[in-house]
Amino acid sequence: MPMRFLSLLLLLAGLVSAADLKIKTKTAQMKYDVEEFIVSPGESVTLSVENGDDLPHNFVLCKPVTDVLALSMKQMEKPEEALKRNWLPDDPAIIAHTGMLNPHQTERISFTMPEKPGVYPFVCTFPGHAMTMKGKITSQPTGPGLSDLSFKLFLGNWKTLPDFAKLSPHREGSIPDNLIQIKLDDYKNEFGIVYKATLNAPKQGKYRFFLSGDDGVRLLIDNKVVILHDGIHPAGDIKEASIDLAEGPHKYVIEYFQAAGQAEVFAAWKGANFQITPLSSWKPKDWKLGAKAKKQNDFPPIPLLAKDTPILYRNFIADAGNRAIAVGYPGGINIAWSTESMNLALLWRGAFMDASKHWNSRGGGHQPPLGYDVIRPSGPVSAAPETRWLGYTLDGSGHPSFRYALGKTTITDTFRAEADGTKPEARLIRTLTVQGDPGPDATLLLATAEKITSVGEKHELLSGTIPWTVTASGASLSGNQLQLPLSDGKHQVTYQWVK
Repeated sequence: MPMRFLSLLLLLAGLVSAADLKIKTKTAQMKYDVEEFIVSPGESVTLSVENGDDLPHNFVLCKPVTDVLALSMKQMEKPEEALKRNWLPDDPAIIAHTGMLNPHQTERISFTMPEKPGVYPFVCTFPGHAMTMKGKITSQPTGPGLSDLSFKLFLGNWKTLPDFAKLSPHREGSIPDNLIQIKLDDYKNEFGIVYKATLNAPKQGKYRFFLSGDDGVRLLIDNKVVILHDGIHPAGDIKEASIDLAEGPHKYVIEYFQAAGQAEVFAAWKGANFQITPLSSWKPKDWKLGAKAKKQNDFPPIPLLAKDTPILYRNFIADAGNRAIAVGYPGGINIAWSTESMNLALLWRGAFMDASKHWNSRGGGHQPPLGYDVIRPSGPVSAAPETRWLGYTLDGSGHPSFRYALGKTTITDTFRAEADGTKPEARLIRTLTVQGDPGPDATLLLATAEKITSVGEKHELLSGTIPWTVTASGASLSGNQLQLPLSDGKHQVTYQWVK
């Protein structure tokens, strides 16, 4: 039976894994956006190749130790014949390939990785491209998983990992599938878990461990701390560390606590002869690359940082419109103000903005915020009727005030960030100064969310999985919108995350 049909039958029977991979070409850089994939020997692969460049490109996968540059250059010995083949080399080293993709064309191909582990290079064979336009598919088997996995669940409100040895567990038990997981109870916030298991090292040598969590996590091997990522934070970054292990069983422990919001833990390990192998049921995107950059940007990042004074970024900003003004405040609280809707479009914390997209090449597209806990207080951006943009001014400390007219009334919108953006007490103070009488029906949309609960002047909101509050005197609820009546004078609004 041909190998292709045998692999198909095994795949349908659930005995062979399948990988769905994507790769794009970088604009005007002669590179792929992904330079390494990791798969298993014998794995069925479906690869989508998108040419986003203005030049033709292809994707050619070769056997291990193939000199892809020589393979490509050899075509020039008989260029007429190579042109007829559309610059695809006639070489037995080629395992799989696309056709030559025209600009902005996409092609999907399917193939089965050989059973032999190794590093399989890929390349674009269009003349002159192979020097820089190449990468590799690393084919390795997976490693052993955990055994005898058990857990102890603790209840408590912590900002850092506690000493679990001094606490009494609320509940404990075993995890039959031996995968670290959080859905052990119905608690969503304010709890901790200690996982204990046995991990068997196939042979003596150096092993690499990976860990990520929302919130604090700590990995111990044989009672020694290997990775510590404490505090309240999202699970975006994967931490890693290497240690030497003797052949045989080892004590594997993960300590974790959940404050509020998302609750996630990712754990994995890698040996010299096996690929990154997950030890948890939850896996973040691109986990197979570990702590490497998950996906190369079209250009090196240009992160903007607010040090002692606020920093402004005026450009196309995702969910804030084509004429947005983003402001990063020292301490990690950020906003984006829309001159289209004349309102606060975005509020987030952590890192501010990456300016690389708009600084290089054609500078097209909308740039999303670089941080986390992104909130869209006023919902989708749309043009504000009967308003006129009057620009913005900066005070002596660099804080902007946004000004616009509503009929004959002038409104000035000013913001102040208070406390460290990573702390629960972080908040944004907004002051609206209304000059003139806007009329009895004039209101400002303060917030929109899937769920809003009001208690006096304080309103609790839930946007996706992000809980936050808005405090404003006189604000009233209308459906899923929080409206503030406007009148001559000053109005103060406070935005705050609930974690």
